[in-house]
Amino acid sequence: MNILSNTTENYKRWKEKKLESFTKNLDDLTVQINSPNAISKHEKFRVINLLTNHNIVFFHIDKIVNTDKLSIKNFADQIGLGNYELDSQSDNDGLTEIKDTQDKDKLSEYVPYTNKELNWHTDGYYTDQNNSVLAWMLFCKVAAESGGTNKYLDHEIAYILFNDKSDKLKDLMQYDACCIPTNILTNRKEVYNPVFMFRDEKLQMKFTMREKNIIWNKKSVQAINILKSIIMESSDYHIIKKLEPGNGVVTNNVIHMRTAFTNSKNKNRLLYRLRSKKRVTR
Repeated sequence: MNILSNTTENYKRWKEKKLESFTKNLDDLTVQINSPNAISKHEKFRVINLLTNHNIVFFHIDKIVNTDKLSIKNFADQIGLGNYELDSQSDNDGLTEIKDTQDKDKLSEYVPYTNKELNWHTDGYYTDQNNSVLAWMLFCKVAAESGGTNKYLDHEIAYILFNDKSDKLKDLMQYDACCIPTNILTNRKEVYNPVFMFRDEKLQMKFTMREKNIIWNKKSVQAINILKSIIMESSDYHIIKKLEPGNGVVTNNVIHMRTAFTNSKNKNRLLYRLRSKKRVTR
């Protein structure tokens, strides 16, 4: 709900409904999937309904032994993901293995491919609006020995909490609120983005807590610092879960983070990731 272009009363109703329906009960947010290659109508309805209302859904596949990369792609396609982001680590269909690769110099600078803590962010914050990541999926094949817990915060709730605390929303919606500078190594051009924006009447967010390779507009710095504090301090709205083998999560690109983790000889954390340029909708 764009408060800048809607009546106060409309926004108030949307806000109340959003906050009243919030839950961090994982059972309420989880769907059991019998066969990822052919999900039932009921399973599909529950997945899409939870995503529509909460921007996040967890799923569990019992038969993990038979769950390969193709099965995960088939499941993703059936619930409406698609037009996947391709990068140097993904296969031709956009599926990427997320694991600790600190022994490989090329990837060691990218925190997702290490065992370090991954701070709060939305995926694809470095892309332009025409190539935005609107949804993503993670599926766990192997969990870490310890750590590797994810926390999630619905970006719509972050938007509401910011509005409750500050009158500087416009500063976060200006087209050049943040700048991702040119990266010669990856051949990425300079990109400017707002933090909050609306596309097809749905809220999108581009955000990261990292301080390297991002430049905040001077007009947006104060608002960004307020937003960072809200994200860190709004634990009542943090959904917390460590993905175990057979567990997965799909989100409409909510804000999220990951704690540091430790592997062992028999447990080398491995997740599959798909980043979609399509948002999951009814």
